[in-house]
Amino acid sequence: MLIKEGDFNRNERWMLAGMLVLLLCALFVNLGIYPLYLEEPRRGLIALEMMFQDNLLVPTQTGDLYYRKPPFYNWLIILSYQIFGGYSEFATRLVSVLSALVTGVVIYRFFKFRLGKRLAVYSALSYVACVDILFYFSMIGEIDLFYALVTFLVFVVIYHFGKLEQYWPLFLFAYLLTAIGFLTKGLTSLPFLAISLLVFFIYEKKFKVLFSIQHIVSILAFFTVLAGYFYAYSLHEDPSGWYTTLFSESADKAVGGGFSALLKHIALFPFTTLANLLPVTLFIPVLFIKKVRVTLMSNRLMVFLVLLFVANFVVYWFSAEAKSRYLYPLFPVLIAIVLYGIQKTDAIWLRKYAKVITIFLLSVATLTFPAMLFVKELDVVDHLLFIAVGLELLVIVLWWLYTKKGIEAYMIILGVLLVMRLGYSFTVPVTRQKTTGAAEDKALGLKIAEITKGAPLHRLGDVRMSLTIVYYLEAEREAVLYQTDELKEGYYFAYTDDLPATGYSVIEEFHYHNEPIYLIRVKAQE
Repeated sequence: MLIKEGDFNRNERWMLAGMLVLLLCALFVNLGIYPLYLEEPRRGLIALEMMFQDNLLVPTQTGDLYYRKPPFYNWLIILSYQIFGGYSEFATRLVSVLSALVTGVVIYRFFKFRLGKRLAVYSALSYVACVDILFYFSMIGEIDLFYALVTFLVFVVIYHFGKLEQYWPLFLFAYLLTAIGFLTKGLTSLPFLAISLLVFFIYEKKFKVLFSIQHIVSILAFFTVLAGYFYAYSLHEDPSGWYTTLFSESADKAVGGGFSALLKHIALFPFTTLANLLPVTLFIPVLFIKKVRVTLMSNRLMVFLVLLFVANFVVYWFSAEAKSRYLYPLFPVLIAIVLYGIQKTDAIWLRKYAKVITIFLLSVATLTFPAMLFVKELDVVDHLLFIAVGLELLVIVLWWLYTKKGIEAYMIILGVLLVMRLGYSFTVPVTRQKTTGAAEDKALGLKIAEITKGAPLHRLGDVRMSLTIVYYLEAEREAVLYQTDELKEGYYFAYTDDLPATGYSVIEEFHYHNEPIYLIRVKAQE
């Protein structure tokens, strides 16, 4: 069998210990050395402004009300800032990294007593090692991995307490987690919960439980939590913008782009999802084996997982603007299904197929690390030769474990990905730190903060600029960059058309979306 049944032997346990060390090093090495970019500075910026305005209820972005995402994730970033005593890139990204690791622990605990320790470990590692998570989202301070954790916990709670017929904790915990999900990402939490409850109770033939007092009370508790937040919000600002944005954003994701965009999405979405699920995707063909399908359908947990995945997947499959990362909560579900299928077959072709994949990945890794020495962009990385040699030695160890010690092919595949990610962590963040547009934006933000420190600074009119610039500017000044239409003594960001006729000097000029922006200084009238 490609994946054996039973516990790990001594060599495998040592291998797993090494992989855990590799994983932790890969996730945390150089995590905080490169600037925030893309959507990262938005998450950090909102957290900063809630702190600077001493208001944890009202999210703002450059002082303007922000409705697109509720503030729970920003609260976690604030907590991280408080723990680390500063506004560092590491603290901004830590929540996302820890979310991935905690999800792995939850996956392991949930499947350990239902599928065995081996499959539980592989499922947990496979989730963290999904290429989209391992090489991208575990490196940025974004919402998705935390939201995936919360939503997957909903699935776990429903199944665990549902099988025990303990409906009070089932509904109360499920709706509490959904409330957290709602306060993190909005309405998307409700379909996950509703569909999952329907799938479980219809499959268990206990549909009447959905009309129980436990369910009704939990629904009321859910709306009480949300009403409590929006009432508290209303004491500061009009919450109507929230309601409009939450519903319009969900509608846009469902039908945005028109019919042609929907057709394109329907055609491509399964493939983008499977691409992001690598390496498990490589073994999905096992599900087409009749014996495997029969075995899956004889296991009640597997049947539930299949129904859970299909029912939730369909919603996003027919939502034109949906991204495959929205399905992160479902990744552990499909991973467990595929790995269970692998374990339940001893097909010769599968073992040969796995051998080819393993040797291919080992060969690629063997060639990759020496090749790094000849990549011009990596010239900025210190001690590159030492890094390349160390990583190459790790690959040689994996070759030895596979050919001489009989370590399972699937474990070796995961090991190769972790070594590749470690190499990625030693090199790519350094290039981002020194050579990217985000690095330039950070330097500019810090420069302007130094120039304007101790003086008023505003946006004149409707100036928009890189959020990376704004994040570092506000973090350094510890002040919100508010908009104004009134000129007084101080510094202002302004478009060409908004520059005053006289009484100012240009301190700095830069561009955003090909439009010039000026930092000007206005002096008091004599």
